[in-house]
Amino acid sequence: MLTGLFFSRRLICAFFILLCLLASAYGQEPGTSRGRQAVNSGAEATIIINEQFLNSFLAGIFDNLKEPTMPLTVGGARSSAQCASEIRLKREVGGVRTAVHFENGRITGPLAFAGAYNSSLLGCIEFNGWSNVEMILEFSRQRRAVVARFKVRDIHLNNTPGLLDGPLLTMVQNTIDSRYNPVDLLTLEQLSTRVDIAPAGGALRLEATDVRPEVTPGGLALHISYRFVRG
Repeated sequence: MLTGLFFSRRLICAFFILLCLLASAYGQEPGTSRGRQAVNSGAEATIIINEQFLNSFLAGIFDNLKEPTMPLTVGGARSSAQCASEIRLKREVGGVRTAVHFENGRITGPLAFAGAYNSSLLGCIEFNGWSNVEMILEFSRQRRAVVARFKVRDIHLNNTPGLLDGPLLTMVQNTIDSRYNPVDLLTLEQLSTRVDIAPAGGALRLEATDVRPEVTPGGLALHISYRFVRG
């Protein structure tokens, strides 16, 4: 899902070619060969994504695509041509703007939204507001991927009875848990590549073996462990 966001094919190739060249020269004593030892040695690369990049990406979504929409499918919700039970991500609602922040080792942010809930008991209820959302990242060895879990911390509705805040929060979180959590952001295969090195008469396969996500005040750091094998 975010592979296209963080990386382009051209940037990956340029980065990995540089990494290969550095790895081939790293740790060599005078007079030693740069053959098998360099190929089999491990290495770690760190990629940092800052707040500005992610918020510019969000702006790009609103400028070029439709508003992201998630259907509400729990709690007796139903949809019709006149009233679809769904929640739509908005650029801004009531002065609160959708954004991403890195703070205290967490990825958080206010998300502005609008939508409707249609049920046989209450009819069609339209709503809008904002919520605080936290994204928790971890590396899953079972899934061989960096996965994200989204947690809705609270919901603030505008021009809607406050008694709906709790039920709507539960409904949205249950929908996220049943349909999305956890989300595979980056797999080891997507972070691996093959680099042709013509002067050396072959190629290297850069295999990602582990990813350690770290949220810092400056952004999201992905510490990626690699091993080099013959391509």
